[in-house]
Amino acid sequence: MKFISILALLLSFGAIGTILYQDFAKPEIAMTPDRQDGETYSKAEPETNVKDELLRIKLRLSALEKAIDNKTREIEPIPQIQEEVAELSNLQNDLVEYALNIDPLDVIGAQEREIEEAYNTLLDESKSAGLRARQAVLLKRYNMFDEEAVQSMTDLFHNSEQLNGKALALAALKGYETKEIQDSVLESLSLDVANGYKSGRFRYFGIEALEPLLPNSEVEAMLNQIAQNDPEIKIANRAAKTVGLPARQNDKNKRKDRARDDG
Repeated sequence: MKFISILALLLSFGAIGTILYQDFAKPEIAMTPDRQDGETYSKAEPETNVKDELLRIKLRLSALEKAIDNKTREIEPIPQIQEEVAELSNLQNDLVEYALNIDPLDVIGAQEREIEEAYNTLLDESKSAGLRARQAVLLKRYNMFDEEAVQSMTDLFHNSEQLNGKALALAALKGYETKEIQDSVLESLSLDVANGYKSGRFRYFGIEALEPLLPNSEVEAMLNQIAQNDPEIKIANRAAKTVGLPARQNDKNKRKDRARDDG
C-alpha cells in the first residue's frame, strides 16, 4: 500500500510539474499596474517567487526520487514505474535548464545546496543540539521540515539530559508538538519549578508548547504558578498572558510608579 501511495503521489506530482513547466516554457511578459503603457518587465528581471517555486519543485522532485529509489530496492522493477521515473527525470532536467536561463549566477542552486546541507545537519546526531535545532527555520521556510526532521527533533527532546537541550528541540518543534511531548514538557516544568527555576529558556518554550492544551486545569495551575512566582519577569508575563493574568512589573518600573505617585 505504501508503494501504491508513492506511485499515486508521483503521478500527481508529475502532472503538476508538467503543467508548471508548460507555463514556464513560454513565460509571458506581464504588464505592471503602475507602469505606463508600453513598459513591460524585462526577461532579465527574474521574479523572486518564480525562483522560490522552482526551488521548491526541485526539492520535492529530489525527495520523490529518493522515496522511489528506496521502494524499488524492495520489489521487482515495474516497466510503468521505470517509465514514470524517466519522465520525472526529464522534467527535472528541463526545470534545471529553465532555471539556469533565469538564474545564470546559480542562486537557486546555491540555495538548494544550503537547504540540503541544513537537512543533513539537523539529522546528524554527532552535531551539537543548538546547531541542529537552528536548521529548522530554513527547512520550515521551504516546506522541508518533514516527518524525518520532526522525529529527529523529537528524539533530541527526549534524549537530552539537560533542559537547555530540550528547550532547543522545543524551539525547533514549535507547531509540531505531539501530546507525548506536551505531557513530558509539563512534567519537566514541574521539576524545574520545584528545583528553583533553573532554566528560563526551557520554561519559555515550555509555556509555548503547553498553550495549545488550554483549557486544561493541570496546565493552567502550572502556568499560574509560573506567572506569579517566576523570578524572570519576561517568562512570568509570558505565562500570565497565556492564562489571562495581568502582567507583572519589574522593580525598576515599580520605583518609577512610586516616584510619579509621590510627585
